[in-house]
Amino acid sequence: MEDQVEEVKRKTDIVGLIGQYVALKKMGRHHKGLCPFHSEKTPSFMVNEEMGLYKCFGCGAGGDVIKFLMEIEGVDFREALERLAEKVGVKLVTRKSEFGSDKQKLLEVMELTARYYHWLLTESKAGVEARKYLNERKINDKLIETFNLGFSLQGWDNLMEYLTKKKGYSEVVLEKAGLISRRSGGGFFDKFRGRVMFPLQDSGGKVVGFTGRILPDLAKEGEPKYLNSPETEIYHKGRILYGFYQARQAIREIKRAVLVEGQMDMISSFGAGVTETVAVGGTALTDEQIELLARLTSTIYLSLDADEAGIAAIKRSAELAEKRGLEIKVVQIDGGKDPDEIARNYPNKWREMVEGAVDVYEFVMTRSLEKNDIKTMSGIKKITEEVMPFFVKIENSVMREVWTKKLAEKLGVEASVVKAEMERIKSGKNWAEKYPSKATEEVSLMENKMDKLARRLVGGLLICPAAKKKVEQWLKNTKLSGAAGKALLWVLASEEVGPAKIAELAPSELKSFIEDAYMAEGEGETEEKDVLELAVQLIRETIRESRKRLIVEMKKAKEAGDEQTEEALSGELSTLDREENKIMVLLG
Repeated sequence: MEDQVEEVKRKTDIVGLIGQYVALKKMGRHHKGLCPFHSEKTPSFMVNEEMGLYKCFGCGAGGDVIKFLMEIEGVDFREALERLAEKVGVKLVTRKSEFGSDKQKLLEVMELTARYYHWLLTESKAGVEARKYLNERKINDKLIETFNLGFSLQGWDNLMEYLTKKKGYSEVVLEKAGLISRRSGGGFFDKFRGRVMFPLQDSGGKVVGFTGRILPDLAKEGEPKYLNSPETEIYHKGRILYGFYQARQAIREIKRAVLVEGQMDMISSFGAGVTETVAVGGTALTDEQIELLARLTSTIYLSLDADEAGIAAIKRSAELAEKRGLEIKVVQIDGGKDPDEIARNYPNKWREMVEGAVDVYEFVMTRSLEKNDIKTMSGIKKITEEVMPFFVKIENSVMREVWTKKLAEKLGVEASVVKAEMERIKSGKNWAEKYPSKATEEVSLMENKMDKLARRLVGGLLICPAAKKKVEQWLKNTKLSGAAGKALLWVLASEEVGPAKIAELAPSELKSFIEDAYMAEGEGETEEKDVLELAVQLIRETIRESRKRLIVEMKKAKEAGDEQTEEALSGELSTLDREENKIMVLLG
């Protein structure tokens, strides 16, 4: 399988594929354009045909042709690989454990069931009432076709009879697919009966499950209004967003996703022109669903219920999304109970509401201030209990500071008071957060000058391997640490082969660094003299760093009255000065 993956990547024209989504212009060794994954006015997105890679030096997105298709289309690895394989004529050999016959049968039977339900809704007399119901909900024929809506008959075994006797599938397969249920006394019956059917599709468009909405006239006491497929080998509710397959193009183009609760909310919003809408389908938002959206956009608009449960869901969703680095806004419902009602009856108003979405932290704070009396001590206490624990979880320290000040202004107290209370909440919630271990504390550091120079030198040596001999000789007394130093030493020691081959042979922990170094340096026409100049700059920088260290140590020795140490350090300093003078004449 690994050989086939490499074959697909090798046969795919990465410039041609990415060129279907991005206007690329040849610049040196790369093709350059505006990044499709974030907004920018100055192109920082590079595609290198030789290495089969893309890299954005603005947002950091990068990878091979399979990764690009996954990110741009919002599909998983398998789907992206299959699409590319079909384009380049590679027939994939699938392993049973990966995509066995049982799984294939489940997908086949689900697709067939979706067609059957759709025919019953659109063509049969039995679907008249269901069509009437959808028409009353302003779900027109175009929306019915777009979402492949269907209808399940009232009978106990209509679907089972069709699939077993006419199509030859076993009851075992139907049960595994979640389409039939066992009777307590033996035998089976159709799970969905008398319902409008909403096929649930994965990111590639394959039907993996169903949600059924009972027709109002057929509803019985105690029967659920909505019925969902059970978890199966192919359906995991936490990985599915209803309407994602239909909305993904709009999400990518508009650069936002509007997240609603139910299927009807989603379809009505889509019909009102907000085609970037998806639905969580009545479940709590999951990390997998966030990841699905993050492939296409960096902004999510939440439109969930505004009751207590809905506010809690908004908070949980915002926490998950922010950890993934997404921006969260909230669409405030006004003049209707849910997006479905507003989008159906007032499509223009719904679009205005979406455009007027507010920051999630603004929404939570404002809603609490509106609900509680800020003039009373109990009201202030309630506001702090509702808002502060949410603000504490803001990972970006600058944003946390901004919202802390806003809350302080609303409460009429000093920002330091609010900050102190938030620190108390934070330390009380997790003692370990107050005293993080230095070994595990995540610290974001800017690359220092030496790292940048070493990275550029790696890229330069890949382009001009003829400079290796001189650079290796010059650097023999220079100590370099970190990934940059390791990558530089590895490239100097490697055989003189092309950049793509070197990246392929590189140790796994250095591969990404080496690829990025080449992509960053390979834009212009780098020559040997440019590489040698980079080496000189790097050596000078290491000498300067050593000088700074020696001066600090000399000062400490002098203050301590340690003349012997001071003299020894002075000698080292003189040696460094001579080394720097030599460097100045290296280029002749």
